[in-house]
Amino acid sequence: MKRIIIAAAAAAAAISAAALAVIAADGIKIFINDQELVPKDADGNVVMPYLSDDGTTYLPIRAVSEALGKRVDWNGETQTVTISDEDISYEYGELIYENPLASEADVEGFVMEGDATVSFPEGKMRLENNLDPSLGQASNYVYWCDEKLPDSVIIEWDFKPLNDDGLAIMFFSADGQNGKDLFDPSLAKRDGQYKLYHSGDINAFHVSYYRHSTEEESGFHVCNLRKSAGFMMVAQGADPLPPAEDVKEPYRIKVIKDKEIVRFYITDPVTGIELMPFEFTDNTQLYGELLGGGYIGFRQKAPLIGEYSDLKVYKAVRIEN
Repeated sequence: MKRIIIAAAAAAAAISAAALAVIAADGIKIFINDQELVPKDADGNVVMPYLSDDGTTYLPIRAVSEALGKRVDWNGETQTVTISDEDISYEYGELIYENPLASEADVEGFVMEGDATVSFPEGKMRLENNLDPSLGQASNYVYWCDEKLPDSVIIEWDFKPLNDDGLAIMFFSADGQNGKDLFDPSLAKRDGQYKLYHSGDINAFHVSYYRHSTEEESGFHVCNLRKSAGFMMVAQGADPLPPAEDVKEPYRIKVIKDKEIVRFYITDPVTGIELMPFEFTDNTQLYGELLGGGYIGFRQKAPLIGEYSDLKVYKAVRIEN
């Protein structure tokens, strides 16, 4: 664990270089990754930065450090602030949900929003858009699992792309706003068009991977994590998935969602090597309220054809070292 120990007298100014602070007409504003931070103390009270007479900008150390994914500890006896990287690992807890995705019976309660075909020609769930890709977002869909999951989970599934166009998305922690269930009939009707999922009346995370929709995406492969409502890009990392012609076996995909932490993994079926393209630590002062449990949903952008199997969800057991 990397640590920075700062004497209390210097603590407020020590990390001013870690974030962009600008003086505006109505005071000092802090932006982290293009998101404005309104720093607050542990009780939710706003703690404003200030500019001293000698030109030094002082920032509230806890609020800014936590927004940057750092842990802050205070030792009253030694009057010391310690800033450190979060050293967290996870173990598999009990198996919460299991679905082989091998036949129509396995998806009997799933909910389709949009127009797509679900088939099982190889004993795996194959998803394929029915509408012409020229229709844009109107040709896409979301296929929801009807099992509502708790927070603090490890979600795993196998994925195999059968062609090189489009992209794959997994929604998770998805639920209606204002305490409503995702399938509450009072929510706006959803038909697969993307904006209804990222800027409508539901909240969710979604990770997009195997992004081959455009020449730019095909030339430089990345996977993205967005938080909604609001369509906020909160994390991005390299996507190691190769073109479809080089895929021999399904890749194991994994999402860990535990309170404020989201991690995304891809495992190579041949070598067994597991990579973590990104990790995200949520922050209520930057990205709104934390998302808890909810539903998962499969989405593909036309004309991708993909196969999915062996869906498993475990309780995530956090180990803090």
